[in-house]
Amino acid sequence: MVKAAEVQDQAAVAPQLVDLETHYRIEHFLRYEARVLDEEDYQAWLGLLDPQVHYLMPVPRNTYARNRPGKSTLSDMAIYDECYDDLKQRARREETGLVWLNDPPTRHLRLVTNVEAYVGDQADRYHVYSKFILYRSRRERDIVYHFGRREDELVEVDGGFRLLSRVIHLPERVILDKNLNMFF
Repeated sequence: MVKAAEVQDQAAVAPQLVDLETHYRIEHFLRYEARVLDEEDYQAWLGLLDPQVHYLMPVPRNTYARNRPGKSTLSDMAIYDECYDDLKQRARREETGLVWLNDPPTRHLRLVTNVEAYVGDQADRYHVYSKFILYRSRRERDIVYHFGRREDELVEVDGGFRLLSRVIHLPERVILDKNLNMFF
C-alpha cells in the first residue's frame, strides 16, 4: 500500500505539464518544422534554431549490465554532435544542388507524434518528448523508414519557439541505411 507521504514525494519530482494553449503551440511548431524539412526549406528551418543549438544523435549501446556507464571504459559515441554552424554548413551543402545522393532528388515525409511538453527549469524553456517516423524515398526501390524518439528543449522567443537542443534516439544499434544525410 502506498503511503500519503510517498505520493507527495512522487508528485514533487513529477514534471509540470504545460498548459493546453502552450502544448498546442509546441505541437504546431513541431509540425511546421517537419513540413519545412520535407519541403527542403533549410533557411526556414535554420530560422527555427537557437544560435546555441546542440543537435545530438548518440549511438545506442548494446552492452551487458556490467559494462554500462560508470562500470567500464567505454566512451559515448555519436552519429551527430553538431552546433548551429555545423547544421548551417550541412544545410548550405544541400542547397548547392551538387549532393550526388540527392540527384535524382530524395523525398522525405516526417510524422511527429506522442508529444509530451513540460515546463522547463528556466522561464520560457520547455522540455518536449516526441516520437517520429521519417520516410525517405529515392528512385523506385530506394525506400527507407526511420523510427525513433526525440528529446527537445525549446526556448520561447518573441512569441514563438526556437530549438535549443535535440537528442535523437534511434532504437537500432546498426542502422541499415546507405547514409544518414538528413535532419531528424
